[in-house]
Amino acid sequence: MLPLNQAQTGKQYKVENLKSLKSLSKRLAILGLSTGVFIELIALYKHGALVKTPFGNIALGSDLLDSILVSLV
Repeated sequence: MLPLNQAQTGKQYKVENLKSLKSLSKRLAILGLSTGVFIELIALYKHGALVKTPFGNIALGSDLLDSILVSLV
């Protein structure tokens, strides 16, 4: 497992863990980003990232990238 900020663009990953507050996990689940979801990292910037989920694209701030642990599919 690795944090999302260390993932490579254009590859697919599975969200393994959201190591943060429960309220954040709930908010991300509403957006379609929860444990077990397959995502594709579209772009990674120093100020955030753009990920593709089965429910659409989501922009994430850099403060969240360390909290999302993924594994390569």
